[in-house]
Amino acid sequence: LNFLLTRIILDNKMNKIFIYMFKKYLLGFFLTISILISINLLIIFLSELKNLGINDYTLSHIAKYTLFLIPQNFLDIFPYALLIGSMIAFGSMAYHSEILAINSNGVGVRKTIFIIMFQTFLLASVFTYVGDHISPQFSVHAQEIKNKALKKNSINQEIWFKGKDYIINAKRMITDKHLEDIEIININNGSINSIINAEVATYDNNWILNRIKIIDINTNQIINKETLNISSEKFIPSQILKNKFNKKRHQSIKSLYANIIFYNELGIYYEEHKVMFWQKILLPISCCIIVFDGIPFLFTKIRSTNQSQKIIFGILFGITYFVISSIIINISLILNISALISVLISMGIFFIFGYFLFNKLVKSHIHI
Repeated sequence: LNFLLTRIILDNKMNKIFIYMFKKYLLGFFLTISILISINLLIIFLSELKNLGINDYTLSHIAKYTLFLIPQNFLDIFPYALLIGSMIAFGSMAYHSEILAINSNGVGVRKTIFIIMFQTFLLASVFTYVGDHISPQFSVHAQEIKNKALKKNSINQEIWFKGKDYIINAKRMITDKHLEDIEIININNGSINSIINAEVATYDNNWILNRIKIIDINTNQIINKETLNISSEKFIPSQILKNKFNKKRHQSIKSLYANIIFYNELGIYYEEHKVMFWQKILLPISCCIIVFDGIPFLFTKIRSTNQSQKIIFGILFGITYFVISSIIINISLILNISALISVLISMGIFFIFGYFLFNKLVKSHIHI
C-alpha cells in the first residue's frame, strides 16, 4: 500500500487522476449529504410539532432544537453519504467510460479501487475527527433547549445513586447539570442520620442546592435554608448524569472512554458503551468496508444498459452493513464476546463479503 501511495504522489499522471476522482467524489458526497440532512431535519422538525404549545415550547424553540442537531445529523449520516456519493460519482464515470479510459492509461482496476478506498478513508477520518469534537456540545445544547422549554415534560425518569454513606434520589433531570426535586439521605453507622430535600440543584464547580429543607433525625429538628453547597465527590457522579441525559451515540470518544474507565472501576457491565466507543474509533474503516462492498457493481460490464440498477444494488448492499452488523454485534454480546472482538467480527464478515463480490463481479468480467 505504501508503494502504491508513493507512486500516486510521484507520478504526475496519477496525481491528475487522483485529483479528478477526488473532485467527482466530493461533488457526489456533498450533493448526497445535503439531501439526506435536509430530509432528516425536516422529519425531526415535523416530529417536534406534536409538543408545540406545551409550556414554553414554541416554533422558535423547535427551530433552534433542530438546527443545533445538524452536527450530530452530519456525523450519523455521512457514512451513508460516502457510500451513495461514491456510487453516484464513480457510477457516472463508469457509465461514460471514464473508468475504462483511466484503466487504458495504465491505472488498473486494483489501483482504481485503492484510490477510492484511500479517498474514503481520508474523508471519513476527517469527518469523524471534526464531528466528534463538535457534535456532542451542540447535541447537549439542543436537548437543554427542549427540556427547559417543555419543563414538566422533560426527562421525568428518576435517578437513584448510592454512595458510601449517602443515597440520592433526583426525581427530575433538566440537564446533566440541572436537577429538580432532590432528596439526599445521609447514613451513619447503618442508620439514617439526616434527610435533605432541595427543589433545585445546579452544577458550577460544586453542586448548589436551592430552597433546602434539612430533617435532622437525631434531634428531630427541621432546618430551612436558601442554598447549600455540596462537593461533586458527595453527589451523583457526572458520568452517570451524562449517560442519563445524553444518548450513547451523542457522546464523544473521549467521554465514552472516561465512562468505560469509571464503570470498570465500579465493576459494572458496560459492554454496550464499549461497542459504541469502538464503532466510533473504527468508523473510517467501516466506511471503507461499505464502499468496498458497493463498488464491485461498478466494475462489471461498463457499457451495460442496467448500470443504474447496479448502482442501486451497490447502495443497498452497503446500507445493510449497518443493519446486519448491529445484529451480529448483539449476538456476539449475548455469547459473552468482548465489545472490540464483536465489532471486528462484524467488520470482518462484511470485508470477506466484499472480497467475494470483487472476485465474483469484477474478476469474472474484467482482466486485472
